[in-house]
Amino acid sequence: MLGRAWVSVLLIATLPGCASRPRLKLFPPNLNIPPECATRIRLVDCNLSLSPPHCRTATVTYRKGCEQVVVGGK
Repeated sequence: MLGRAWVSVLLIATLPGCASRPRLKLFPPNLNIPPECATRIRLVDCNLSLSPPHCRTATVTYRKGCEQVVVGGK
């Protein structure tokens, strides 16, 4: 009985080292979409008292293949 308890303690002590290590979270890329590629822009929850209006979210529908990945920019 003591042997089983000892083995359990050893397993509990060593198994956490076998768990996968946390990975660095990669940020999704930033994209530029030229205005001529946009087919629809939808602004949601906008404050129209500001100029230009400030909106909570925006979705853009565009022709595929027009997006340009921004490298090193914000």
